[in-house]
Amino acid sequence: MIRSARKIVGAVLLLVPAAWARGAALSCNQLLLAQQRELLQGEPVLLVVLSPRMPYALKEWPRMAAVAQQDGWRVQAFRDPGVPDDEWLAATELGDLRSWRTLPVMDLVAGQACGMLNHAPTALVARCGRVHPWPIWGVMPDAAWRHVLASRRADLEATPCR
Repeated sequence: MIRSARKIVGAVLLLVPAAWARGAALSCNQLLLAQQRELLQGEPVLLVVLSPRMPYALKEWPRMAAVAQQDGWRVQAFRDPGVPDDEWLAATELGDLRSWRTLPVMDLVAGQACGMLNHAPTALVARCGRVHPWPIWGVMPDAAWRHVLASRRADLEATPCR
């Protein structure tokens, strides 16, 4: 029984993507800080991954981003690294989404380590070099969005900046 369990575990480990394996030793916080130096500042930052594979993510994100900005968040959006360029360009061809065509792609390893690639939109909040450990998944009404952002901000502000 133990020998067969080891074979199964070994087989599963072979299936782990190499990108994930390289970043597995680093935390979400470390990976994001290495790429996003602005997270070291005292102002709250909202990082979000968008994907056209969740249609409401693209439709609702302008509203949600505006609410966050009104509440003092600096917003940085990224493309889902699993979405090919042609799919992204087709999804952002029309209307107000054209300005999103050049959004940076979220680093695959950081996105995986932070749990940001399983749903869209997925947002993380950061302040003073600390990334909140709980991602915010999905589209929500303004009042709920404001509530969750305020709660995350309060958590981050409980620890003073260094």
